Amino acid sequence: MTDTPDAIFTRYEDAIRRRDADAIVADYLPDAIGYDLAPPLVHRAPAMLDPEGIRQWFETWEADLRVTHRDAQVLEQGDLAVVHALQHMTGTRKGEGPSSLWFRATIAARRVEGAWKIAHIHTSVPFAMDGSGKALLDLEPED
Repeated sequence: MTDTPDAIFTRYEDAIRRRDADAIVADYLPDAIGYDLAPPLVHRAPAMLDPEGIRQWFETWEADLRVTHRDAQVLEQGDLAVVHALQHMTGTRKGEGPSSLWFRATIAARRVEGAWKIAHIHTSVPFAMDGSGKALLDLEPED
């Protein structure tokens, strides 16, 4: 089976379902950088490659945590690719109840020895442009 850049999203979804933090960080290059939903503004190695933080995050969720994607687009040239999609995270936060969040995800990937790996990842949510700076966490895609 040939690896494709957008397969990174599918592998991530499967790793979330299995709560496999090692599988998540295995898709990152050693010098990967991330602009994630969670602080700080920039995530870098070695912290970004440490599965322990992901394991701790898993512990804040019940077993129903899932992430799916839709509308993936791939821009590929040689051994470089940009992949973007909308992702949907659902589950039950321990002590808080059900949660549903749509967000944007963009990956810059590099093919290394036949496998696509993440060089850069950026996830974000829109914010209100009315001066409040409030994150808009209740938006859903238009069909």
